[in-house]
Amino acid sequence: MTAYGTKIVAGVTPGKGGQEVEGVPIFNSVKEAIEVVGEVDGAVQFVPPLFTKGAVKEAIEAGLKFILISAEKVPTSDEAYMYALAQENGVSIIGPNSVGLLSTHNRIRLGLIGGSDPEKVFVPGNIAIVSKSGSMTAEIGLHLKNNGLGTSWAVGIGGDIVEGTDFADFLLELEEDPNTRASVIFGELGGTYEERVGELVKAGKIKKPVVALIAGDFTMKLPSSVQFGHAGAIIEGERGRPDYKRKMLKESGVLVAENFDDIAPMLKKSLE
Repeated sequence: MTAYGTKIVAGVTPGKGGQEVEGVPIFNSVKEAIEVVGEVDGAVQFVPPLFTKGAVKEAIEAGLKFILISAEKVPTSDEAYMYALAQENGVSIIGPNSVGLLSTHNRIRLGLIGGSDPEKVFVPGNIAIVSKSGSMTAEIGLHLKNNGLGTSWAVGIGGDIVEGTDFADFLLELEEDPNTRASVIFGELGGTYEERVGELVKAGKIKKPVVALIAGDFTMKLPSSVQFGHAGAIIEGERGRPDYKRKMLKESGVLVAENFDDIAPMLKKSLE
């Protein structure tokens, strides 16, 4: 993160206070860190799933307004608690189960996004990537690069049942971003987050072009109420099925890619 340009001012690990990692001072609590380094914009958490709820509560009580959570397998009841607490306190949460967030123009990298060398896959451009899948965030970035396009923002929202920030939340923010002209969303079976995107596009609140790729066709041949991969990848009757999502998105005015390689051509055409 620091190598990419992100300004990391403190680390927090109980019992490790007083140490230093890569020149960054370590503290025993978020409160202690803020008292020493001053106001901070937010926190990136690499905390085991069963400790995530406590870590989020501590960060919010210390006054932080932005938290990115990398842990997966956080209990659903804890996710619901964290979401409610964040809403009550005006806090933005990305995740759980987020690979991270990256801005090529602002040189911000939070989390594991992009691996050891993010610039291999994310080059500056005007396309935002919002994905449920961490690995597909990078795949789409590389696809854009290989087709003469670039990335403005890239974020993995995670694939859990309760997400702090969903597709629509990001797309609404990107409407105000001067570096973004269009967006790609990568969805999968399960949940209704894509439905909200469709409603907002149809209502004219999301005006910039959106290309959507929805994965998981193989699941339609299997019994319903089965979980696949991510914790939120559960089909319940018609809702959550990939074909249902595609149909709904198309009817709302979202550009739907049938195949991965269709993404870049559809984006280029939408920007003509």
